Amino acid sequence: MVTLDSGAVGRRVSVRRTVDGGLTDVVGHLLDLSDEGWTVLRASGEVARLDPSTVTAAKVVPPAPVRTGWAVPTLSAADMQRVCWAGWPARETSMLGNWALRAHGGITGRANSAMAVGDPGCPVPEALDRVHQWYAERSLPPLLQLPLTDPANRPMADLGWSRLHVTIVQVAPIDRVLAGLADPADLRSVVEPVPSADWLSLMHDLDEADPQAHVAILTGPPVVGFATLLRGDEPVGIGRVSVEEGWAGITSVDVAPAARRSGIGSAVMGSLLSWASDRGALSTYLQVRAANDAALRLYARLGYVTHHPYGYRAPANG
Repeated sequence: MVTLDSGAVGRRVSVRRTVDGGLTDVVGHLLDLSDEGWTVLRASGEVARLDPSTVTAAKVVPPAPVRTGWAVPTLSAADMQRVCWAGWPARETSMLGNWALRAHGGITGRANSAMAVGDPGCPVPEALDRVHQWYAERSLPPLLQLPLTDPANRPMADLGWSRLHVTIVQVAPIDRVLAGLADPADLRSVVEPVPSADWLSLMHDLDEADPQAHVAILTGPPVVGFATLLRGDEPVGIGRVSVEEGWAGITSVDVAPAARRSGIGSAVMGSLLSWASDRGALSTYLQVRAANDAALRLYARLGYVTHHPYGYRAPANG
C-alpha cells in the first residue's frame, strides 16, 4: 500500500487513487493520515476523505502559485498563529519560552490552550509537564495548539498527547475580496465597538454560563468591530473583526436560521472587511474548523486560500 510519512501532515500533497476503475488526482492540504483514512482539504473548500487502499501514488508538492494581485504578506505558520492570538486574547497568559500558556475560564479552546510554537526553553517532555501543571493549577484540562507541520507534533504524539480537531487558517487580500462582493440592497449594516443585544442574540456559541467572560474575549483587542446586518429592524447576520498589524481577523460570523443560503454570510464579510479597510487593514485571515465544509466552500468562493492548518493536542489520560 502506498503511504506518506507523518511529516507530510499539514503540507500540500498530490494523491492519485482509483475510482470506478479509473484514476483521479486529489491535490490539497493533508489534514489527517491513518490506516483508516486520509483527509485532504482541496482549494475549493471540499474536504476529501480517501480510502488508503485505493491510493496508487502520493507525494508532497510545492505550495500553489499565488494568483496575480492576490498576494498577502509572507508569514510563517508560527508568526501567523501569533497574529491570530492577538485577535483572540485570553484573560491570563504566561510565557514558557516562546510558548504562550493561555487561560480564560475554559471559554473557547483558543483562549484556553498553550500556543506551542517556537522553543519552550526546555526539552519537550519537561515543557509538557509544565503545561499540565499550569492548567491543573487553574482547574482546566491541559491543551496544546500548534500547526500540523510543526516538528514538535511527533514527540508530543510519542508522549501520549493525541490530536483532537483541526482548524484551517485562511488568508486573502481585502481589496480583492471586496471587489467580488455585491452590496445587498435590502440590508442595513451597523458596526459597533461592543456587541449589542441583537448581535449577541445571533451568536450561536455564546457561553451561556458566563456570557460576560466570553464578551471579554471578543472585546479584548484594541481595534475591534461588531457588525450586525438588519432587514428592517430584524437582525439577520452578525460578525466580528479585529485589526492587528495590518491584518483583519474575521470571527463569529453567524446568520439567522431563516435567512441562511441567501447571501447574508457574504454580506457580513463585506461589512466587516470594509470597516477594517477603513482602519488600515490590507489583508484578512480567518479560522474555520476542518469539519465545517459549508464555511470552507463559502470562503473559497470569496477567494480565501489556506495558509496552514493547526490542531489541538491533549494527553490521553487527561
